Amino acid sequence: MRAVSWKIIEAAAVCAALILASTLATLASAQTYPTRPVRIVVPFPAGGGVDASARTVGQKLAEQLGQPVVVDNRAGAAGTIGADHVAKSAPDGYTFLVAGPGAISVATLVFSKLPYVPTRDLAPVTTLVTMPYIVVTHPSLPVKNARELIALAKANPGKLNMASGGAGTGQHLAGELFNMMAGVKMLHIPYKGTAPAIADIMGGHADLTFSDPSVLPQVKSGKLKAIGVSGTQRYEPLPDVPVIAQTGLPGYDAINWYPMMAPAQTPKEIIARMNTEVLKALKDPVVRERLMSQGLIPSGNSPGELAAFIREDTKRWEPVIKATGVKLD
Repeated sequence: MRAVSWKIIEAAAVCAALILASTLATLASAQTYPTRPVRIVVPFPAGGGVDASARTVGQKLAEQLGQPVVVDNRAGAAGTIGADHVAKSAPDGYTFLVAGPGAISVATLVFSKLPYVPTRDLAPVTTLVTMPYIVVTHPSLPVKNARELIALAKANPGKLNMASGGAGTGQHLAGELFNMMAGVKMLHIPYKGTAPAIADIMGGHADLTFSDPSVLPQVKSGKLKAIGVSGTQRYEPLPDVPVIAQTGLPGYDAINWYPMMAPAQTPKEIIARMNTEVLKALKDPVVRERLMSQGLIPSGNSPGELAAFIREDTKRWEPVIKATGVKLD
């Protein structure tokens, strides 16, 4: 009996030693991390707000981490192609995702066959930036605010079209929420990213979009016309553009946000390290100025806070998706 007990104690001691060794190895790895370039996957083409935020923060991260930070654009399917790539990448702390809400909080609601589950296959790191949606039109469209857009859409049912960076993206859903609340039907035209959608509006091939801040240069140069912003207050980069909820559509509100995620099972110590480094980068005056100049409002939160926000955002969009019937294959 004593021999058996001793064997049990000995086995338990060996297990404890192995666990301790593994823990110490993980901690040591986190302390020396990274030892090679870090990759940030952006699931949209270069030129949009997601890409701009990833590149701005990534440049500062490279200085802080002492390793190159490479942005890898993998566009398509409302950001889900790039998100799926990250979800299936090695959870070693060398691959991250910076995406929009469409690939994270609403993907499971709009895609009938999604190759990944955001809350299961991706681990939250932090929210890089937030911002309102900006409604921009071709300069020739005869509207100056949300009230006039609603009147024009009601007078021309089904004739106005709204472009987006892809079906199921935050831009698309912001437009569908507008349609639903205003009782109008503007036709949705999905593109593979914000940049090509904007190009078609400037070329007169689409009427409007609910855009991210990447359109600010075109608005300020007069190539596009901004007629409204979401949210509850004026948007600092466009102080003269009216708030949608105050000019024709009371209660309308939608927020755009770009989170950083990692493959699930990435060591918590590495997640914590990257969270700390990103928050540090977001507080840097040069980074803040660069982001704000692009209309991107620096954010930053804990992994737990981001996880809770993702759950809340999914609940926010679920009734819109059900009411409009937005579904993707």
